[in-house]
Amino acid sequence: MEKILAENVKRICKEQGKQLKDLANDMGIDPGSLTRAIYGNARLDTIERMAIALGVSVKTLFEPIEKNSVEGYIKINGKIYQFNSREELNQILQ
Repeated sequence: MEKILAENVKRICKEQGKQLKDLANDMGIDPGSLTRAIYGNARLDTIERMAIALGVSVKTLFEPIEKNSVEGYIKINGKIYQFNSREELNQILQ
């Protein structure tokens, strides 16, 4: 479960243009404590503070990432598009 938490926290931070140290600062804790929390045995209040700082639900932090999921950014003719599924990517490419 910790692996899912760590992956989701890092992914959401990346989507928001934050680094883990920024999230730690938003939470009022040191970056080392945040790292230990997402890779170890985080307390519920710490997880709630992560969710609040990221603007997501606690549930979102524990949702498994689909193995065949596709997400990212693509640059076409100088314009950058973000996609979170194969369907979105196909729509961009059409």
